[in-house]
Amino acid sequence: MAKYSVSLNFIIPKKIVAKLKKIKILGNVEFDWRNSSFCHCTIKEIYSGNKLPKDLYLYSKIAEDILSKQKSFKVTIKNLAKFSNVVYVEVYSKELIKLHKKLSKVLPSVNPNYENESFLPHISLVVSSNVTILSKLKQDFGKFEVKEIPLKISNLKNRNNPKIFAKYLLTETS
Repeated sequence: MAKYSVSLNFIIPKKIVAKLKKIKILGNVEFDWRNSSFCHCTIKEIYSGNKLPKDLYLYSKIAEDILSKQKSFKVTIKNLAKFSNVVYVEVYSKELIKLHKKLSKVLPSVNPNYENESFLPHISLVVSSNVTILSKLKQDFGKFEVKEIPLKISNLKNRNNPKIFAKYLLTETS
């Protein structure tokens, strides 16, 4: 497993995180983002490796070039689902999909199989190899406007304390 991850994300508001914390999950949970200070949605996973990337400043500049022109956008958070080892909620936003595609054209990808048409915006809640979701799957957790996108460096051995390398404020919509 890699030690570091570099990604562009947006933070989930505390009001929505409070609703996500009410989701009942049974099983052996390895990590729970709802209890961290960084419950988020990943827009673009840029790097994963054992050392910090040499091109981190270049990635930051490329992201700044795109995000400085990006208007803030609304997202809707609803519906529980599960990958093989992650329980998540879905994130709906046409503007988020467009932004992901722009970033994918100019930044490297950790896993190209999940880019562009295969990109599924979501908020990972818990990592576990064996859990059961006890809450109803169809739920609406709320809507909000994304106004800021940080470039985050995570030490994957300590997911609770990611480092914010840069923050990009989006242009206010009128």
